Amino acid sequence: MTDHPQARLQHILEELAKHGRVTVKELAAEFSVSPETVRRDLKQLEMEGHLRCIYGGGVTPRRDADQPISQRMRVNAREKAKIATLAARELRDHSKIFLDSGTTMLALSRYLVDRPLINIYTNSLDIIQTLSGVESNNVVAVGGVLRPSYRAFLGTDTLNVIREHLFDIAFVSAVTVDINLGFMDLGEDEALVRRALRRHAKQVVMLADSSKFGRQGNFCTYNFRDVDLLITDAPPRADFLEKLEEAQVKVIYA
Repeated sequence: MTDHPQARLQHILEELAKHGRVTVKELAAEFSVSPETVRRDLKQLEMEGHLRCIYGGGVTPRRDADQPISQRMRVNAREKAKIATLAARELRDHSKIFLDSGTTMLALSRYLVDRPLINIYTNSLDIIQTLSGVESNNVVAVGGVLRPSYRAFLGTDTLNVIREHLFDIAFVSAVTVDINLGFMDLGEDEALVRRALRRHAKQVVMLADSSKFGRQGNFCTYNFRDVDLLITDAPPRADFLEKLEEAQVKVIYA
């Protein structure tokens, strides 16, 4: 196949339309060019809005996790509600917990309105708003640089606050779950917050609905062994369950 740049770009778009994703390895072999050349092509197409680069390739840009949180809350709402119900059962009075900025976390926060004996830390603007009417001193807003698309505080200041504490439970989320790379995110800032929580929590509880399994993100946030408990809405695939069992991750599903 020709290695003319425009011909490559057109072929990549055709493959993307057919399959929804392309890989650097396959395209490099098909075009007889270096992986670096393919990555430059993918980056150009990403800048033009045709795809989103991920680890090892590219995917169609229309992904739920790329949307603002207000739109993401409407995606898989029933599944997130199931997960939140199960997660609420892990809550204990007088515990100190952190809720990160995932949409499932917002669903969980609604169970905390009547739980004044739980000390809640969060960097989520929406969770702060949800709990702002509670007549209690048990909610701590963890600040930083406000990222409007995430409706969350992220960055160095957020990390510094987390590093000053030890939480009984950190409730976290992820954008995708890959069979080989584990729990992944799209943005580096959110990945860094979740990694800091791993080091400053006695227990990490991952909330991830079943649609996230078998997809890839941009950043490898957690290996499977970094998570103590996974709560999801349906039984994971057998290969995922095997990996999770090997990593000694407890799995609960609706």
